[in-house]
Amino acid sequence: MDEVVTVPYSPRSQFQPYHDRQKRWAAIVAHRRCGKTVATVNDLIKAALLNTLPEPRYAYIAPYYIQAKDIAWNYLKRYTAPLLEYGGQVNESELAVTLPTGARIRLYGAENGERIRGTYLDGVVLDEYGDFPPNLWQEVIRPALSDRQGGATLIGTPKGHNQFYEVCEQAKNSEDWFFAELKAGETG
Repeated sequence: MDEVVTVPYSPRSQFQPYHDRQKRWAAIVAHRRCGKTVATVNDLIKAALLNTLPEPRYAYIAPYYIQAKDIAWNYLKRYTAPLLEYGGQVNESELAVTLPTGARIRLYGAENGERIRGTYLDGVVLDEYGDFPPNLWQEVIRPALSDRQGGATLIGTPKGHNQFYEVCEQAKNSEDWFFAELKAGETG
């Protein structure tokens, strides 16, 4: 695809550093309605389009499959629609979009993490990671990213000292992580 296609997304200024990052891992703590789902879905789309490996695979995972559908499915379809005019397809039953390049972005629920086991991923967004089963990252998602050195973005809202809190504390103090904390009083 050599043509210029305009996707109807203009990032909020708070998310520009996230889109510009060079790090494999990212953690974003943000208040509700901040735009983290829209930003991360569009980041998945961009990464999928630019990936030159054979059959790139990306995923957006929420605590529950129906939650992933409610939160991200319409955004994924909306922002890929201009691209799909050049090929690819939307698969409603699998909540998956295949781009004209052959890259696929699919939605999953963490409650059925076994469905992801054995696959490979080039990138993933974990939404409300604090509500995921504790072993899903180490036993399923992280290994799926290993083969092709895929990256992950963990996003969520503050909910006390859970596993998302622990990852964010690690991210704040690591050169390997991008970290952003977007507070309601500071983001407009």
